[in-house]
Amino acid sequence: MLRIATTGMTAVIILGTLTAAPALADGAASITLAAQAASVDPDNPTTAITGKVVAADGTPAASIPVDLSTNTGWGSVDDATTTADGTFTAMLRPNGASDSVSVWADVPSLGLHSDLVTVQVVHGKTQTTLIGSRAGLDEGQPLTLSGQVTYQGRPLSGRTVVIDPAVDPARCTTPMYTFRAGTDAEGRFSSTIKPSCTATYVARSQAVGFYEGSTATLPAVSVRPATKTSLSATMDAYGRFRARGTLYAASAGGDVNGKQVLLEYSPNGRTGWQTARRMKTSQGQFSASFNVNNSGYWRARFAGDTTAAPSASSVRKTWRWSTKMSKLKASSTKVRKNRYITVSGTLSRYYSSKNRFGAFPGQKVRIIFRFRGKKTWYHVKWVKTNSKGRYTAKVRAYGDGYFAATFAGTSDTWAAGTPNDRYVNTYAVPSPGGRSGPPPVMTVLPWRGDQ
Repeated sequence: MLRIATTGMTAVIILGTLTAAPALADGAASITLAAQAASVDPDNPTTAITGKVVAADGTPAASIPVDLSTNTGWGSVDDATTTADGTFTAMLRPNGASDSVSVWADVPSLGLHSDLVTVQVVHGKTQTTLIGSRAGLDEGQPLTLSGQVTYQGRPLSGRTVVIDPAVDPARCTTPMYTFRAGTDAEGRFSSTIKPSCTATYVARSQAVGFYEGSTATLPAVSVRPATKTSLSATMDAYGRFRARGTLYAASAGGDVNGKQVLLEYSPNGRTGWQTARRMKTSQGQFSASFNVNNSGYWRARFAGDTTAAPSASSVRKTWRWSTKMSKLKASSTKVRKNRYITVSGTLSRYYSSKNRFGAFPGQKVRIIFRFRGKKTWYHVKWVKTNSKGRYTAKVRAYGDGYFAATFAGTSDTWAAGTPNDRYVNTYAVPSPGGRSGPPPVMTVLPWRGDQ
């Protein structure tokens, strides 16, 4: 700096240092941004983002904070600070939620905003397998479905696998639901179910992160629908046995038609089952009627076939205790027609508590009559047994013929009849128009104790 001082008529020159004003910069600050790799994949899931910040005078901007950003929800990226040469490096971590992610940088202190840098995301193709523990089973039996999720042969753990059963709605009326399983450290999954219908199974591993989803299909696993067999059985005192029942499959729409059901008999209800009748279902129902000679136990059994599982009814007991009648006695075997005679006999039954036969008191006994040479039996009289099981009846002798007695049985005893026909010979002729016999009431069959 030059200063001139004047003192009177004399000028004084003072010499010093001259400082130039700062020069104005012609350029502007800038930022550049680049990705170390153009894409990421399951094996290389991250990439470095590099850049450089240059000051307005063209020199590197050192120690300047740089804010880096990426798409929200698609991953993360670190912030950075420039080094002495103005460069910076940050790590980008895409999460695989998109097919690409963009990164940009801001330098607030210099008012800089970079262009976008886009990195492609390559998703890995996974493989899913599915197997079943059996190819066919009965409804209610367990089926284990298992498999593995891998990527290039490497197991993927923590994956959710959705297994969806596909059924024919026309043949399956019981719903089957989608279920889920998770993979373990070896990528394996397993789930056990009890399917109600034949179904094809599709396993879908869900897309997660850098991995695509994949599917596997298991061919149809055949399921025989469970059946239910019911049976009602009755047997009257004369041994007339009647059985009725149904064959039903709830998961297959209800009634099971055209199937053979076996009616089986056992003397003790546990062993020795023998087939007594073979019946075929119609509208899900079956029936049989025939005569039997024994007490015992019954069940209906469906052996099953390729379309329906086997089943058996509850065991039904038809039980009657034995009864027997003594020979019928008559007070006379030769009597004038339309005169009276006395017939008598005894009725006894088997008592399990005594393990023997004993008197059967208080029971109604029917006296019947048949004319000689005829087959029709006529009702004559009802009588009741006394405390010793004995009965007597005063009856009219309508003509030459036979008297007998029958017992119709009770709810737990067999019917019985006298083992003989007591013949009575009559003589004399009734007056013209006179009654020659009782009016027929019914034919009593069977009347002997054949059971």
